Amino acid sequence: MIYNKIPFDVIVCGAGHAGVEAALAAARMGSPTLLLTGNLDTVAQMSCNPAIGGQAKGQIVREIDALGGEMAINTDVTGIQFRLLNESKGPAVQSPRAQCDKKAYQFRLKHTLELQPNLQIFQATVTGLIFKGGKVIGCRTNLDIDFHAQTVVVTTGTFLRGLMHIGQNKNEGGRLGDFSAKTLSTSFIEAGIELRRL
Repeated sequence: MIYNKIPFDVIVCGAGHAGVEAALAAARMGSPTLLLTGNLDTVAQMSCNPAIGGQAKGQIVREIDALGGEMAINTDVTGIQFRLLNESKGPAVQSPRAQCDKKAYQFRLKHTLELQPNLQIFQATVTGLIFKGGKVIGCRTNLDIDFHAQTVVVTTGTFLRGLMHIGQNKNEGGRLGDFSAKTLSTSFIEAGIELRRL
């Protein structure tokens, strides 16, 4: 079934840090945007260490902030500890880091998404991309609903062909309790895109 009620300019697959910023940026620029996530209850969830910034990441947070992103604003509101790492060393290795209340961060950012004009959030797992003439024109979901748009942004993070290691055990999953984006990975391979693991 094709979902044609609303013509989307942009579809963002995945609602973690990158997906949230991509969806907000597109919607704020006036593009009708759809954000797809496998679980509405884990939008913008901080999975492990609830830190924003830090070594090698603090600069990215500042750049997102300078471009009008939401991460730093949300951190200012939900932060519980703010530190400058390596303060005793030179400025080249100093880095700001904030520890956030994990649930407050997640809930406030989801609320920001829900209030954003031009943005719809929909719970469905993206199972594959739709190609036409060598171009991605949409995506398929586990609900047998196809969504079409001019642009598709994939921000699946660790979920793309996700594999979790717990001791000697290996289990498929994006994080504990969530499914991996295995069929979406297959769609990339069918399109000739090589997948590698960090």
